[in-house]
Amino acid sequence: MPDLSETAVQAMTAPETGEVLLHLLSVSYNDEVILRVVNDKQALTSNDETYEACAFSVLLPDQSTDGAKTCRLQIDNTDIAIYKAIKTIASQSRNDNLPIYVTVSVVLASEPDTCIEGPLTLVLRNITANVQSITGELYDLYLQDRKFTALTYNPTEFPGLFF
Repeated sequence: MPDLSETAVQAMTAPETGEVLLHLLSVSYNDEVILRVVNDKQALTSNDETYEACAFSVLLPDQSTDGAKTCRLQIDNTDIAIYKAIKTIASQSRNDNLPIYVTVSVVLASEPDTCIEGPLTLVLRNITANVQSITGELYDLYLQDRKFTALTYNPTEFPGLFF
């Protein structure tokens, strides 16, 4: 577990807080960052890098199922520049047989230079796009070996997770 700042600990354990947890997502190909986005309504600067506001979500796999463990990434298809960037690198990746990497970090909006969790680097594959969204699967070869909590989250023991 990472060393959390006093602000992060208070925010995560408080019944109510004004702090916001944000996910920073970077898409890179051939050691060049193609896209940096944050799941917020405004751009954010973290460690001198600007992340553009964008709606996206990462869905974790069901830990009880058998088979390949993959995560699912979904980015809202509201900006044609995002679609063009992803389409271009997907085509190049297929032709050059090189992976597309996605790096995800979790930060507090008030402390964007300090990672609460991450960065976690995954490989983006099986990209599809339609009018509403761009989706893909995120692979981590060691996802099955990582320890995930077996706790049940409830309002009594984790008041900061509930409204």
